Amino acid sequence: MTKVTAFFLAVLGLVIGEVSGNPAARALGDAFADVYEKVAPSVVVLEVTKPPGEGEDFNWESFFGAPGGPRRPRAQESEGSGFVIGADGYILTNAHVIAGADPENGVVARRQDGRRLPLKVVGVDEKTDLAVLKADVTDLPAVEWGDSDKVRVGEFVCGIGAPFELDYTLTAGVISAKGRSNLTSTVYEDYLQTDAAINPGNSGGPLVDLDGKVVGVNTLINRLNSSLGFAIPAKLAQTVSKQLIAGGRVVRPWLGIRIETLADQPALQKVLGLDNGVVVREIFANTPAARSELQPADVVVDVDGDPVASARDLQRAVLNKGIGATVNLKVWRRQDGDYRTVPVEAEELPPAPETKQAAARPRPFRPPAPGSEAAADPLTAFGLQVQDLPDEVAAEMSLPAGGVIVTHLEPGSPAALAGLKRRDVITAAGEDAVGNSEGLAEVLGKLAEGDGAVLLVERQGKETYAILKK
Repeated sequence: MTKVTAFFLAVLGLVIGEVSGNPAARALGDAFADVYEKVAPSVVVLEVTKPPGEGEDFNWESFFGAPGGPRRPRAQESEGSGFVIGADGYILTNAHVIAGADPENGVVARRQDGRRLPLKVVGVDEKTDLAVLKADVTDLPAVEWGDSDKVRVGEFVCGIGAPFELDYTLTAGVISAKGRSNLTSTVYEDYLQTDAAINPGNSGGPLVDLDGKVVGVNTLINRLNSSLGFAIPAKLAQTVSKQLIAGGRVVRPWLGIRIETLADQPALQKVLGLDNGVVVREIFANTPAARSELQPADVVVDVDGDPVASARDLQRAVLNKGIGATVNLKVWRRQDGDYRTVPVEAEELPPAPETKQAAARPRPFRPPAPGSEAAADPLTAFGLQVQDLPDEVAAEMSLPAGGVIVTHLEPGSPAALAGLKRRDVITAAGEDAVGNSEGLAEVLGKLAEGDGAVLLVERQGKETYAILKK
């Protein structure tokens, strides 16, 4: 009988009343103690030294003068957690734990036995908030990985780290949920949620099951309630760490499309007559998708036979493909009123372009004052100017007959936020064809506060959608 089986039998005994001497509590304590004794030697406390920066608190004493003369700026110090993933010195932590570290001896690992090991940064992946460090040793006890895909909501887990600079603290709880996303600015999110306490200093430490196997990397999310803890799944952490060790960076496939979940757009669902899928809102130039037969406004419903119901489902499916792999997208196309399969060859995601300065923010849109002449015009209220498109002009410009062409968008207006662009041709609003500007104004004028209109748009010879919200 394993310790875990014995533990659950003890818990069952407690539930049915066999509580003589409280064996369940002892079994629970033994299980947690065993986890700590097994995993703690693989956990390290990371001492991170950062150069003095603009973020330091202003020191009035330094400004006015202090005994002995002005003080020199002091380096900033912080602590986080990490854990050994290779006996040859590789250590995994969160990228934000070491962000801004002094490039020369900026990170030191302090082990449970008190040994301090200087670390070098092997690679950082900000998209998953993971980083790999290395110590020049060959005798470190590495953790054993668990299967984060198989971990179930309700299972007991433990976190080990250094919360609030209190070294080697064990916290315990259960897996509260899986697949949490949209919590931070990181691109790839698929968090495990736990009620085991994850506090400042816990970030980068392991989340382990009752067998002492790592199922996640603890991550502090500052803006959320402290009673909620989150961890990056072990499966993702393993994939990222292997790539960082092999080449110092993570290589990801991509298709070159901007997408959104159809279920998040009820108005669009009604127009399309579909419940689930992923809408292709934009295809970027010179990308794999641009070289395929995929079109804006296509609705992706499965990838290589596996259904996708959300943008994150599609993103995960593509990330699981190799560079150069053919990704078969089953899409529903409005023009055909039917499904088709579009193959796209995945290519390596290019690095994000560096910008020397932040783009200027558009001035806030000011809607017309209520009761004014401008407010009576729905197009002006949405920050939109259009012009009727006579058939002969449409033919000359190789544009579809009928509809209106967008001539101007007020920055920051609902029309601009909807993704409309100059020279877009609006041919329909919802299920109604738009023949001229008066027809479009009539449809938009009927919208109640909080409603949205799905605009059918022709853009550079391809059909797409824009959702204009009031």
